[in-house]
Amino acid sequence: MSTTRRFFLRGAALGILALPICGMAAGAESTHVRPAGARGRTGRLDFDRIFFDPRRAHALAFGETVRQLGVPTHALSGDIDDRCYEDLQRRWRIARTPLAGITDFRALFLLQMMASDAGLRPVLRIHHCGHGASMVHEVFGSSAYRETSHARLSRAGIHWSRAAARLVLDLTAGDPGAVNDLSEMCHAADMSPANLRALDSRALVTWAIA
Repeated sequence: MSTTRRFFLRGAALGILALPICGMAAGAESTHVRPAGARGRTGRLDFDRIFFDPRRAHALAFGETVRQLGVPTHALSGDIDDRCYEDLQRRWRIARTPLAGITDFRALFLLQMMASDAGLRPVLRIHHCGHGASMVHEVFGSSAYRETSHARLSRAGIHWSRAAARLVLDLTAGDPGAVNDLSEMCHAADMSPANLRALDSRALVTWAIA
């Protein structure tokens, strides 16, 4: 393992320990989506790969949907290996390549720290907590995108992870005036409400960084 990556992971681990980690709030008894807030940047997002956690059934379904829609995927099991770390660093020295995926919070935190050094920041987060009929989806993003996400995730029911994959890939459209208009979504996105939420180790997060 390179010294640079070792130093990065050591600092990231200390950062994770400082964050709130706990279970889902008591009283969440039915599947629902709770919107939260953000702002956005012009242009379109082009993902050359989408990350997913191969240890989780919903994340596997997410990855399968992405591949069926023609976008390459990369399995990420809670840590950033040497190859992935060096590849991302190399890409970001050339251009600010956006990232997206569905992982646990630890993997997202590590990727977000790396991306911030390249000038990228989160533009979308969806927290998925609970299981079965008690699954809760909390969306952080532009107001128009939150409304669309609410409807689509609710309609998807137990197949919510496939709907989440399509929501992420919709960000690549960049259609002016549509709910995926990045002029609202990506300009100085405020993810501070998302950072204040408490997540346990079982929670999954769908996210995009640009």
